[in-house]
Amino acid sequence: MTTKKGILYLLLPLMLGTAALSGQTRDSLINLAVLEFENMDESDEFDYIGTLASALIREDLTHGEGIVLVDRDRLSRVLEEQQRQMSGIMDEETTVEIGKLIGCDYLCSGNYVVMDEEVLLDITLTQVESGRVTSFSTRGDTEDLFHLAAEKLVTELTDKKTVFRTAYSDRPIIKHVLKKPGTLKFHSYLIDARIYIDDQFVAYTSGDKRVPTVLDLPPGEHTILVDLGADFGVVKKPEILFEKWRHTFRIESGQTLVLEDETRHFNDWLYEMHNLIREDADFYNGEEPSLAAEPAGFSFTDRHGNPVSGTLTVNLAPGGEPGSLTAEIVLDYNGEGETLTYLCPAGESLSFDYTKDLVDLEVELDAKWEGRFSADWDLTRNDVYQGMHRE
Repeated sequence: MTTKKGILYLLLPLMLGTAALSGQTRDSLINLAVLEFENMDESDEFDYIGTLASALIREDLTHGEGIVLVDRDRLSRVLEEQQRQMSGIMDEETTVEIGKLIGCDYLCSGNYVVMDEEVLLDITLTQVESGRVTSFSTRGDTEDLFHLAAEKLVTELTDKKTVFRTAYSDRPIIKHVLKKPGTLKFHSYLIDARIYIDDQFVAYTSGDKRVPTVLDLPPGEHTILVDLGADFGVVKKPEILFEKWRHTFRIESGQTLVLEDETRHFNDWLYEMHNLIREDADFYNGEEPSLAAEPAGFSFTDRHGNPVSGTLTVNLAPGGEPGSLTAEIVLDYNGEGETLTYLCPAGESLSFDYTKDLVDLEVELDAKWEGRFSADWDLTRNDVYQGMHRE
């Protein structure tokens, strides 16, 4: 029967080679060996996580100041011999013995278990010379789990704070094929618009906004795009650019996410942006035209990103002659006020136009019929108009 002492003789050449290298740096550097983490689940479908964990932690530790990692090939040969001689038994005494054989100061080992969507990772750090063991656990569902473990290891070994987590380390650990899908419920009033998920066509819209298109999607980040031809989409402000509606979303395993289509005909968007103020007033049965309106405000950002704001005030009254109508209008544009006066004689219907930089004012006065007066006034943007998306 071969004993642990026997293993020492069998692996003496490996040990001598490592000791020579270790002796050169031992006073200033910490030699660390990282074993592959053991899957404690009965199923082997998550075995890949052990390889992933050790690979990412080793990669982080190569950037840890004052830490030297034991060569993986040398470590593998020692472990293979240990498993052959000791039938894979890995107790605390064996761990210390392995650490001595490969000439390291510390040996990092551990195990993990998958719980629904998360991984619980238990890490053991053994100081070879003293046999002192330090243990800690972390849990999570992204690669940040392993980066956090590497940060804790560096702190334990060197008393230094190091951050390995980045904005790009939020990739999920559990393979998507092993996760339950999420469900997207997508509502749209469009008829037969093409729905693309991650640039792949998946369905047509039904046209009934109350009945969603239901799609099962793998957990993670996705992009949806809706296409109903050149006249439909969204408008990018303030430049007034026309594009398909595209939306990026994230769906979790088992989650139901509801989205509403923002696609509209471009003329709908342009109509809303074009019209700033639309008002009217009517007087019947001989009622005297009298209106002292409150100032109506308007504001928008022009296509160059400059803010525009102001007010429009309309006052209506009888004209100097019987049956006539006058309108006194005060237009304030970016702090500059101007008063306009228009007269509509009895028996006539007249239109008046005025432009101030990016806004157009149109006024219609009607005194054509005896005993009846009406007035309409519209303030619109002249840098936005319907149909411009076809130009």
